[in-house]
Amino acid sequence: MLIWRDAMAIGQPDIDHARKHVIGRINDFERALGTSGPHIALGLFLTGLYEETSTAFSREEKIQRECSFPFTEPHHREHAALLEKVEVMKEQYDELDARSDCTLLVRELAMLAKEWITVHIVQSDLKLKPYWLNHNGIYLRGQR
Repeated sequence: MLIWRDAMAIGQPDIDHARKHVIGRINDFERALGTSGPHIALGLFLTGLYEETSTAFSREEKIQRECSFPFTEPHHREHAALLEKVEVMKEQYDELDARSDCTLLVRELAMLAKEWITVHIVQSDLKLKPYWLNHNGIYLRGQR
């Protein structure tokens, strides 16, 4: 079970809400995996994920441009890579039937979730925080 920590927050409500939502979806997947099995858990997790994530990433990139975030382009590439992985997984899931062995796809999803949280949210997204705060006249200790 993943737990949202305030240290993971950017301070921008829309971005933080979207990131909390991803963590919630991962936790829901984990619960469904134990109660409903892998096929249903995968379906619940992957349904609508691409659309939700694409919208959240677009909003985040708009905010990055507004804040003159210098890493917008590499960050956009990270977003595109994550979306590509989600799309491929959804396609793989759609090709399965209810009796198919989902072990490999569950493992791939677990690796994606780990990458999404540890690499993207904790490392890449947090780089935006000082730019967002500065853009809004909120200064971090030692600045100004």
